[in-house]
Amino acid sequence: MRMDKYSSPASYFYSVFIALFGTLTLNDWAILVGIITGLGTFLVNWYYKRKDDKRKELGFREPEL
Repeated sequence: MRMDKYSSPASYFYSVFIALFGTLTLNDWAILVGIITGLGTFLVNWYYKRKDDKRKELGFREPEL
C-alpha cells in the first residue's frame, strides 16, 4: 500500500477543517456553543416532558411519601 492513499485525503480534510474553523473568533465560538447548548436543553426537556405526559395518560401516579 502506498502512503499517498491515506495521507493525501487526510491532509486535504484537515486543511479544509482548519480553514473553515480557523476563521471563527472567540465570540463566534461562544455563539455556536450557546446555540448548541440551548438546542440540547430544549430537546432533553421535550423528551422528558413527553415521557411524563405518556405516563400520566396511562394513569400512573407518583408514589406518596
